[in-house]
Amino acid sequence: MQSLMKATLVRTARAEDDEWDLYEKISECPRSSVYELSKLMAWSTGKTRGAVKKLEQEGLIKIEKTIRGGRAVDLVESTPWQEMMTPEELEEFKQMEI
Repeated sequence: MQSLMKATLVRTARAEDDEWDLYEKISECPRSSVYELSKLMAWSTGKTRGAVKKLEQEGLIKIEKTIRGGRAVDLVESTPWQEMMTPEELEEFKQMEI
């Protein structure tokens, strides 16, 4: 039972690292499709789509549905940092001295 718990923790940690690696790739290659990202990451399309959905739920990325070459695709890009902050946090940031 303990080895099962340890294995679960390891898989969870790897998944979080994988999601962060994907987020960095999205930041480097904005407006890439899920398919393009899966090729860049050397992941299956399913794994990539799952990680993209988690990042979207966390508000770190945005997905835009569009048509490319006659096919529907999801274009992925990171959320601008200003959109991740509350109005109060933005105001505080503007008042900070550099």
